[in-house]
Amino acid sequence: MKKLFLSLIVTGSVIFTNLLADGIKIQGSIAEIYDNNKTILIDAIHGGQIAIKILPNTEIDMDDCGIFGMDKKGMFKDLKIGDFLEAKVYYMSSAITPPSTTIPAARKIEIECRKKAY
Repeated sequence: MKKLFLSLIVTGSVIFTNLLADGIKIQGSIAEIYDNNKTILIDAIHGGQIAIKILPNTEIDMDDCGIFGMDKKGMFKDLKIGDFLEAKVYYMSSAITPPSTTIPAARKIEIECRKKAY
């Protein structure tokens, strides 16, 4: 019985860790850009604001943003306040800093440069 209980706990923790590793999808518009620590503040569509860390290997896709509406790969300097984005983020945690106090890091950001409603 103890072995079964222990195996269920280990399996549950592995599944939970894999869910965090796959990431979370956040949608919203950029409210602030902090160039000094490469972080952006997002006004999320579900309410509230969330800070996201942009890493050197973060993929930034800019749909319809290039010449003649072509897609292009972006960089941190291409991000602008007001841009609507969809970000796939994950939480980097360790034994020292619990996940609730860490800023999520962006794995991929997609920006659409289409006309806005207002």
